[in-house]
Amino acid sequence: MKDLPPSTALWLALGSHVRHVHTDYERLLAEGYDRDAARFFVVEDTEAVLSAWGCQRSVDENEEAEAEEA
Repeated sequence: MKDLPPSTALWLALGSHVRHVHTDYERLLAEGYDRDAARFFVVEDTEAVLSAWGCQRSVDENEEAEAEEA
């Protein structure tokens, strides 16, 4: 993430925080779901939390995948 623009790194960190702390993502992983499946099942909950916090930007799975490759 060190090569990403600060705004992108911050957005990815926020999305990760919401996914891990405010959704069932960790429970799904513990139940044996792979990372992509768990993310799929919590994307709506993640969007709801971000929206409640006033975020107007949407989670983009492609952006996260590109950041992981960087």
